Amino acid sequence: MDSFDSVDEIQKWVLESLLARGGSTRPRGSATLELFPVSFMLRHPRMRCVTNPARRWILPLALGEFCWHLSGSNDVHFIEYYSKRWREFAESGSSTICGSSYGHKIFSRSAGEPSQWDRLVELLRVDQQSRRAVLGLFDPARGLNQDERDVACACSLQLMIRSGRLLAFVYMRSNDAIWGLPYDIFFFTMLQELLACELGLELGYYYHFAASLHLYERHFELAHRIVETEPGSHFEMPPMSVHKQVDDFLRLEAVLRSRHELLPRQVGTLHPYWRDLLAVLEWYSQAKGAGGYQAVAEKVPTPSPYGLLLRNMLPKAEAGTRAYAADYSD
Repeated sequence: MDSFDSVDEIQKWVLESLLARGGSTRPRGSATLELFPVSFMLRHPRMRCVTNPARRWILPLALGEFCWHLSGSNDVHFIEYYSKRWREFAESGSSTICGSSYGHKIFSRSAGEPSQWDRLVELLRVDQQSRRAVLGLFDPARGLNQDERDVACACSLQLMIRSGRLLAFVYMRSNDAIWGLPYDIFFFTMLQELLACELGLELGYYYHFAASLHLYERHFELAHRIVETEPGSHFEMPPMSVHKQVDDFLRLEAVLRSRHELLPRQVGTLHPYWRDLLAVLEWYSQAKGAGGYQAVAEKVPTPSPYGLLLRNMLPKAEAGTRAYAADYSD
């Protein structure tokens, strides 16, 4: 299995491989290059953020999706605040996202029953050698129906404890190398670290398996730009701390979505780890209110470990990059 230190290395390897060796396919009439099957390991899951400036990866979107999933929501109004493209995944005439709402499947509780996450945490507390800690994300009743609008790309997430480290194994039936892969890795490694933090374990390796890894024709030019551009220094997120403040973090994220501002006393008790992430979302909220990232370029949080990633989001002069960024924002 190929192994990498960062998601930047994974992205470059994936795109180079697809452009050089990808086979032509047209599922549902969309021209793609495809490799199958593909697997790799990420040695440092905290190096989950894309720094390649040609990619213009959107950290607030990654965090927004993390919050949406972590809250157990399947409501499109929540997630389209971060990317209007999510509206395409909602059920016709509904505000519900059924297939891609991984967090709803993982964290929601029904009729007082524990969630998948609750059961998994308890299982690993009782038996740290268990091989049963698997979160199911794919619904065959939907996935095997060709008329369904949104079908989960991720099938399962398995967590295992070995030698005091928490390992994660993700299986994807289908994985888009541009839109899906970097955000999937971010979300699943954040879940991995959240569980490691809750169980008091060291963070182990992340393993990714995709039956079909593909690149859509509309992204060929962008893929070439990414491959030809050297990323800056690889970025590693700080270690996650105080997992019990997740609920406070989610509550304040909801305040930002509704009111676009926070009072200092509301964030004063947050651990710096969560406070820095919240500052990213607050900057994004200000950008939405001001009409774009450039309008708040001078307000990038400082000091902040995420300043470089936010500055990478700012509009560039090169043709096409502004239009591409619109796929991810407003």
